[in-house]
Order: sequence, then C-alpha cells, then structure tokens
Amino acid sequence: MGSEHKAIGGENIATPTTSRRRRGYRILRLFFSLVVSFLYQYVRARLEERTYDFFEDAENNRKRAVKLRTEALEMGGVLIKVGQFLSSRVDLLPPEYIEELALLQDEVPGVAFDEIRRVVEEDLGAPIDRLFSRFDPEPLAAASLGQVHQAVLPTGEFVAVKVQRPRIDEVVRADLASLRYIVNWLDRHTPVRRRVDLRQVMREFEDTLHLELDYVREGHHAERFAVSLRQMREIAVPRIYWSHCGARVLTMQYMWGTKITDFVELSRQGIDRSAVAQILMRAYLQQVLEDGFFHADPHPGNIFVRPGPTVVLLDFGMVGSISPQMSANIRRAFFGVLRRDYDAIVTALDRLGFIPRDADRRALRRAVIWTVETFSEMSFGELRTVSPTYVLEQLQEVFYTESIQIPANFAFLGRALGTLSGLCTALDPSFQFVAVAEPFARNLLRDQRGPRAMVRLAASEVRSLALAAYSVPYLTRDALEHIHAGDLSVRREFHDVVRAVDRVERGMRRIFYGVLLTGFLVAGAYVFPQHRVISLTAFSISLVLLMFVLVPLRRRR
Repeated sequence: MGSEHKAIGGENIATPTTSRRRRGYRILRLFFSLVVSFLYQYVRARLEERTYDFFEDAENNRKRAVKLRTEALEMGGVLIKVGQFLSSRVDLLPPEYIEELALLQDEVPGVAFDEIRRVVEEDLGAPIDRLFSRFDPEPLAAASLGQVHQAVLPTGEFVAVKVQRPRIDEVVRADLASLRYIVNWLDRHTPVRRRVDLRQVMREFEDTLHLELDYVREGHHAERFAVSLRQMREIAVPRIYWSHCGARVLTMQYMWGTKITDFVELSRQGIDRSAVAQILMRAYLQQVLEDGFFHADPHPGNIFVRPGPTVVLLDFGMVGSISPQMSANIRRAFFGVLRRDYDAIVTALDRLGFIPRDADRRALRRAVIWTVETFSEMSFGELRTVSPTYVLEQLQEVFYTESIQIPANFAFLGRALGTLSGLCTALDPSFQFVAVAEPFARNLLRDQRGPRAMVRLAASEVRSLALAAYSVPYLTRDALEHIHAGDLSVRREFHDVVRAVDRVERGMRRIFYGVLLTGFLVAGAYVFPQHRVISLTAFSISLVLLMFVLVPLRRRR
C-alpha cells in the first residue's frame, strides 16, 4: 500500500469483523460451499457417464470465482491477500479464477481518525499534536492491514505515516486458523499436493503476512532496497524517519508521483512508458539475480512514476529472500534460456525443485525446448494473446505425467513476476523480455569474471568446504559406530570402508587448502597489486598452503 495521490476508491466493503468465531465460520462456509459445488458437477457428470474436467467447466468456474471474490471483498482481512496470491497461481486454478481474483484491489474504507490517533499516540508515546505539526485526518489510502496519512514533521519535512488498523492482529489470527484447516483438508483429500506443497506455501504465506504487520522490519527493508538499488538512478525509495516509527506506525518520506497505471497522465507529462517498463524489469532482474532480495508486491498502488523517468517504489512489507544456491540456479536457467542451452535449463529446474524424482525427463526436455523456442522472442503483449488451451495441449505430456511441480519457495516470487509482467505489458504491449535480459546478462557475466568476483567465489567455496570438512570426522565416527554394531557381512568390509573414508577425508583437505591457495594468489596478484606489503603477505601464505596441498601427495607415494 503506497501513499497514493488519489481519493480512496474501490468497491464499498465492510470493515472486517473481529469476531474470531464468526469469521472462521464464514470462511469455512465459503470454502465448503465451493467444494460442494464442484462435487455436484463431478457426480452429475459421472451419472451421465461422461468425464468432468475442472479446468474445462468455464461457466461454473466463473460463478464460483465471482462468489469467492465477492466474499473476500466483503470480509476483508487476510482473504484479500489470499485472493491476490491465488490470482497468480495459473498452475493451480482455471483462467476464470485468475481473471476474477486479479480484480481484487486491497482498498477498504478508512478507520475513524480517533482510532488512528489512539494507535499513533500509544505506539509513539506522545500526543499526536506534539509529534507532528500537521496530520491529515483523511487517509491517502486504506488497505486491509493499515492505512496511510499525510503529515508534516515539526522540522518541516512532508511525510507519509502508515498506521496499522486497530485489532487487526485478532483478524489475522482468526483468518489464518481457518486457512490452516482448509490447507490441511486439501492436502489430505485432494491430488493438489502432487503439484505443490500446500503446507509449505501456507507457512511461507503466514511468515510473509507477519512481516507485513512488523513495521519496524518494513522500515529496515526499505533501507536495504535503498542501498541495493542505489546505483540505479532511475529508482527512488523513501527515507525512513525512525524517530517517528514504532511497531504499528511507520513514518517515511512523502513521495510524489503518478500511479504507474495512470497512462493518460503519464502521456500528458511526456513520460516514455516503454522506458518505464525497461527500468522496472532491470530493477527486478537485479533484485532476483544479484541481490537475492526482492519486492514481492509490485502492484500498481505501490509504484509511482516521475518525469525522467524515475520509478518510485513503495510499501516494503511483503518481500522475498532467495538463498545463494537458489539464486545461482535461477541464473543458470536465465542464461540457459538466452543461450538455448536446454540441458542447463533442465538441470537448473531440477536443482530448484521443479522436477519430481519420478519425472519423465525426456518429456520435460521436449517441453522446455518447445516453450523456449515458441515464446522467448514474443513480446509480453503477444504472450497474452496465446490461448491457455493451446499451451495445455502442447504440454499435456508433462502435465499428465506430473513431470513438474511448483516449489513452495517460488510462490511469492512467481506472484511478483506475474504482476510485473502484467505491468510491463500494460505499459508497452510490444515490450520484449529478451531486449532487457541480454544486456543485463552481459553485464552480469562481466561482473562475475573480474578478480574481485573470483575472490568472492573462492571465499564462498572455502566456507562450504570448511563446513563440509568440519563435519567429516563426526559423520565418519557415527558411520563407523553403526558399521561396527552391524552384522558380520558388514564387518568383513569394515577395513575397506575405513580406507575409502580416509581417502575422501584427505581429498577434502587438499581441495580445502587448494581453494584457499587460489584465493590468496588472486588477492595478491589482482586485488591488492598496489599494496606491496599486502601482496607479499598473500603470496607467503600461498606458499605455506601449497605445502599443505603437496605433502599429502608425497606421503601417498
């Protein structure tokens, strides 16, 4: 939710009720009414001796999707977040659900100002008139978890103050309890679990939701983005005023600009929409492929545009983190697509958890080849015209053999990228991903081949090998104890096992010292050539390490 320059709009929905029992009952009633509707159509089809395909039942899917969207808007709370999340899961839901849930906008009527005043004063420990020289009682924007007010600090800075809705924690607890029950039921009684780990997705959703309610952490997220994107002058991130922040109040720099989907105003200001799409895509490529930390909620209300163009990012409550291993494999898939290296793509998908153990890898490789060859050169606008039925027909071999699954840790990244592609398409229907990706890939490869990148890689390898080397003696001891306590047939091979483990351990040590040797050589030759003392020290350490590498070899001879 951003500090938007617009009146609060959207559909007229009620303030979320805080009765835990009542909310839980309504959520469960909604879910099981959808289940009963599905079962009715399924049983009816079987009685008529025909098959029932959930994805092909467009008319009833539309009715169920409209009902889900209407109930989510009426109840507010977590249900709006769930609907927005599901709108990106094209792997789980038919197009009718995706289209209807995509209409959900997290905009609700604002809370009365007296309640907002009470939250601000309780959280910051002072009267609101002393904290701010002016505080606008009318919110700039209001969402299911909080709302934003414009204010002025005593020192004269214009700020946007984000205030959490009163008692929202009770609403969140009630909704999450009901959702956990639903997820467990689906996991036990439906085949959805074969495609995605629902319980892990639920855990990630809960973690992200709790992060959205932690305004102190959100402020730190904003500062982290400001640092990581500082070299992109086309990106602006608001400053955080920590003197006026608390667990339920976040005060940030007031950011002016035009909402990214206000195309009429963008055109009036002479802003190049294609350039905006390219800036946005480059920013996300950097977040995902380099930083491993990304804005997980890039909906239009959280992005403004200024002449230049400059893209303003807002609302850092929902973020995602990517581990170094995951980031490396995403890069492998990214480069694989650009180079048409299909084996690299399949390997990356496997390491990322997209491929089950019993998958038909040949069918999957054929699907990857068809997908890349068909869609890689298309613009986002052309991709939107592709029939989902046509895609399913071409990829039915993969879907029917269940040769692919969606890892839970990709749920929010997939949602963010889906929202991003929609924005880029709306900004510029002729926008091509490859046009931005190829220059970015060249820069990324250049950065990864420099001497400092070599040192970083060596350091990463040293850490990994150090952890492995540290654990080898303990793992060896445990393994030998188990073997010693085993049956006679195992004991006969005991001596050979000990020798094999000993060779592995010596090999690990040599690799460990070899990587250290490489790191210090690179440091001495490339990173600190202008510092004679540091260079000589690095080369001296390299000679010592070289002895450790060679001595075990001589002993073996």
